[in-house]
Amino acid sequence: MRKKIPSGSVFQRVYRSRDGKERRTKTWFLKYYVKGKPIVIPSGTTDHNEAVALLRNKMAAATRQSADYTEHPERVRMNQLFDLLLEDYRYKERNSTYDVELRVDRHLRPFFGPSKAQEVTSKSIKRYVEARRRHDPKPENATINKELSFLRRAFKLGERNDPALVVHVPHFEMLPVDNARSGILTHEQYRIIRDALPAYARVALVIAYHTGARKGEIRKIRKEKIDFRAARIDLPGRTTKNKTPRYLPIYGDMRAELDMAISATSSECPLLVQHEGKPVFDWEKSWRGACEEAKIPGTLFHDLRRTALTNMIEAGFSEKEAMEISGHKTRAVFDRYHIVSERRLKQLAVKLEEHLKSKEVPVESGDGIRQSTEIH
Repeated sequence: MRKKIPSGSVFQRVYRSRDGKERRTKTWFLKYYVKGKPIVIPSGTTDHNEAVALLRNKMAAATRQSADYTEHPERVRMNQLFDLLLEDYRYKERNSTYDVELRVDRHLRPFFGPSKAQEVTSKSIKRYVEARRRHDPKPENATINKELSFLRRAFKLGERNDPALVVHVPHFEMLPVDNARSGILTHEQYRIIRDALPAYARVALVIAYHTGARKGEIRKIRKEKIDFRAARIDLPGRTTKNKTPRYLPIYGDMRAELDMAISATSSECPLLVQHEGKPVFDWEKSWRGACEEAKIPGTLFHDLRRTALTNMIEAGFSEKEAMEISGHKTRAVFDRYHIVSERRLKQLAVKLEEHLKSKEVPVESGDGIRQSTEIH
């Protein structure tokens, strides 16, 4: 049922399923107005109260955007800086804009938003960290660091604004990160998870496991970009993280899974990953359940990226070839994802042992005793 809020609303969209029945989306949608124009966006959550809170933040931000800011730095509030941050992401058409907007609205605005920018100090930043650590579930240090980086970026943009909205940028002390992920999925674990997932999440898993494609890139794959004859999936630059077009090879389980997924989709939706004719934005709940069934709780979908790279290298791909498929731009980032497995280490040790043995040849000493010497 539509929840009325002054100048905005939270509602579930009505659609007609393939059996002809009217149904409602599980995800709530937000409707509000910016300068008289209606804006309708998905909230990304199935929790009604959370969706209402997001709507109120959106409406407050829209009100601020409609105002002409001629504030002096001492009057500038953090909400204005957060607006600058999101405007910068939209201007640059960053694929992470939606994620940044959610993080800002859920965590940063409620804590810092009403405060004056000049009142935010290193002490108040530490209080924010302490407050986040009290959340249930407790976020990892890397997650909090990500939010702090958005806060710092907002200050930097305010400092560079003309006229400047910030006179001083506070010191940001990032938290130590010792939770760098290093796990990969075995092929047996992959098969268990695959068979436990619904169709839309299943095809996403298969693509990620074979190619290392990012979750956001998989969500944007359009059916007409899948070329079975050329055995490739084209990823236009506008759909990739670094704006560079590339393609994903179709091999292994992918062909059968893609064919099955396409045949089950609605012609009304051009995207591959869809459910009942609607795009799917997330599949975290089904993913967690499948991982628990495979007895690997806590595994992230992003771990498939690391798994795919490791499989490519073990299969004999060059690092350049693996990077071209996965979309990695720098060697430093690639090295973080490429995990040398125990099996691979043993193979390398055997090769090294054979190489060192080949450097030794037997020779005879003057008394007729055979000795070995090393050839340099």
